Amino acid sequence: MELIEEYKNQQTWRDWESYLNFIPIKNTDTVLDLGSSVGNVSHIFSKKVKQVVGVDLNYEFVEFCNQNKQINEQFICSNFLNVDFTQLSQFTGLWSSFSLSYLADPLRCLNSIYSALPTGGWIALLDVSCFISGNMKKNSQYYEIVKTFEANSYKSGVYDFDFGSRQKSLLIESGFNITYCNDDVNDIELNFDGPARLDVLSVWEARLNRLAGLKKRLGESYSEFQSEFLEHIASKDHQRNENLKFIVAVK
Repeated sequence: MELIEEYKNQQTWRDWESYLNFIPIKNTDTVLDLGSSVGNVSHIFSKKVKQVVGVDLNYEFVEFCNQNKQINEQFICSNFLNVDFTQLSQFTGLWSSFSLSYLADPLRCLNSIYSALPTGGWIALLDVSCFISGNMKKNSQYYEIVKTFEANSYKSGVYDFDFGSRQKSLLIESGFNITYCNDDVNDIELNFDGPARLDVLSVWEARLNRLAGLKKRLGESYSEFQSEFLEHIASKDHQRNENLKFIVAVK
């Protein structure tokens, strides 16, 4: 499955509108979508606010968004840490979903956002927690190995599989005031009870195929781990485990 098609499919699984109910949006807002992906959230915001600026590191995503943008949307290809937030259109709100977890130093980014936001400006973050291990059987022979892999990935700055659990403390450290928090967001792909749908299983299989670091760690056992993981999330015994967290804060 091509990555852009995979991401487009995933967008249909999220009730993005429901998240916006907890954000103090104003029709005069300029919203920065940090990690805009294929642009679905940006498009929703564009119908409710004055302007939306999407930023993503993936050139293919940015090109796709620019080809399908609304008149009040702009999309920029950039590394988040290279963005000079003070040089963008004066934004009054920031949305970021599944993006800051890729940063080795998210606090630096949040400090920059806080400095650039006006008083009363808002930030909303949605991200995963225990991304892989949280969807495994706890008695799996691979559980502790995967937990260690996730922890080491965070320490090395490659990817934070548990960023969702850290985002609240990081926002507070940056100076923000928390106004809403949901630590157990229901999601048909990332945090659900019972068997996964077939299309969700397909995306999880593609995701596992891309985990080169875990493949290297498990070696010849990776195929067995992958089969066990997919069988578990396809079973009635699979349970949500606070794997998706959403938070809103203001300056």
